[in-house]
Amino acid sequence: MPSRRSSATSGFLRRLDVRLVLALSSVAFVALLVSGIALSQFLPDYFAKQAESRLSSAARSTAILIQDTLERLDANRYSSAPARQAYVQKAAQLAATSIAEATVAVYYRDDGSLAAVATPANPSQLRSQGLLPDPDVTPRAWDSTVALPGLELRIRIVVSDPYTSRAATLGQVRGTLIAAGVIAVIGSLLLGVLAARRLTGPISTLRRVSARLALGELDQRAAPSGVVEIDQLAAQFNVMADRLAESLRMLQADRDRLREFIADVSHELRTPIAALRTFNDLQADGSIDDATRAEFIDRSREQLRRLEWLSTNLLDLSRIEAGIFPLDVRDGDLREPVRSVVEAHAEMAEEHGVTLTAAVPGEIVALRFDRERIVQLVNNLVGNALKFTPRGGQVDVQLTDTPSEALIEVRDTGPGIPEAELPRIFERFYRGTNVGEARASGSGLGLAIARSIVEMHGGSIDVVSAVGRGTSFRAHLPRLSEPMLGMLVRPEQQPRARVIEGGVARQLEAPAAAEATEP
Repeated sequence: MPSRRSSATSGFLRRLDVRLVLALSSVAFVALLVSGIALSQFLPDYFAKQAESRLSSAARSTAILIQDTLERLDANRYSSAPARQAYVQKAAQLAATSIAEATVAVYYRDDGSLAAVATPANPSQLRSQGLLPDPDVTPRAWDSTVALPGLELRIRIVVSDPYTSRAATLGQVRGTLIAAGVIAVIGSLLLGVLAARRLTGPISTLRRVSARLALGELDQRAAPSGVVEIDQLAAQFNVMADRLAESLRMLQADRDRLREFIADVSHELRTPIAALRTFNDLQADGSIDDATRAEFIDRSREQLRRLEWLSTNLLDLSRIEAGIFPLDVRDGDLREPVRSVVEAHAEMAEEHGVTLTAAVPGEIVALRFDRERIVQLVNNLVGNALKFTPRGGQVDVQLTDTPSEALIEVRDTGPGIPEAELPRIFERFYRGTNVGEARASGSGLGLAIARSIVEMHGGSIDVVSAVGRGTSFRAHLPRLSEPMLGMLVRPEQQPRARVIEGGVARQLEAPAAAEATEP
């Protein structure tokens, strides 16, 4: 099991900034090491060759110096070997001290005897100048013939053991390399730290932002850092954060709508249940006459019908939202369900004192549709119109056929819908404020179901309304093939309902199954 210290060390080495600093330092160190090895192999030979070249030049210069020295003498002074020995030695000493700065030896080539040998006369001075004996330099020799009047000397000059700066220069180079290496490593460390901060700083900022986002601060977003790759990552993070915030907002909205839905359903169910309980309690007392009992029975039946209607519509909405609300789509004449609904509401219109008219084309309106759902759609629209239109008013139902769609329009002369309420009329259980007593009789589900039915047929529903002048609902049913209709079973994937205000249509972002009766 690894110790805590080894784990901490391993974690430290896994940090990006540490690895970046170590990488830069390693590169600098390796580069300097390779340079140092290369120079240590190249420079000594280079300096040795330079020294050998200088020795060769010194040997030639020494030959010339001996030639010049002997030429200045009378012939009797160099005719014998002992006589010219001192002059050759003098020339060799001058060459060793001033020219070669090395040991100069002069040999007679005829017999190989030594004519003269000399070393620099000022070794301390040479040392003070940083010149040291360099025995590693190969001696250089030069054969020369000194032609004098009456004499020809064949000599060999050997220059060896020069005083050179090669060792000092190599030492300086090594010192410079070491200093440069230290500076380079320190510089790479500093550069690595700066680069690591430049790179890891935005990452640390992004990490802090993501941590705050995880704690619920959904408004947190990553700011640009100036590093392209980090900015791309930050942009994707911001997109993710936006989607997360939007998802949470939608979840909260769905939760709120669910609470409202449950509250509304409870309220809608409580009213008929309370009425039925009251009727049963009164009948259980046995103190009511037959006429009152008959009235209670009629009212009970009415409340039971309302419960049945409410449960049926709630079931339809739940099936639509779950995507299990199939359409029985068939070819048919759209005029037939429109006429049947108008005829079914004729008696209701007469009771309300409202004129109900229908205008349909003379020719067949051929369309693929679910007859039962279209009847339900028109039934809800016409029922709403009759409910909210005052006595003496008028409700017109018109069916229009176009090459691309069929249009069902229901117009009334009711109180109209305030502009502020238009975006909400398709929300389930929503009932407007401009409808008087009719508001209490509605459940707020009719328009929600109507819109869902239209959307399941691939269409949309419009509403045009003005307070005091009435309301017009228009259901657009496009001509689609059956496979395309099958793809439209889930209404939440279809365009939302549109509201037309002042002749301009705009989309309603209402919930997928949210609608209401007309106020």
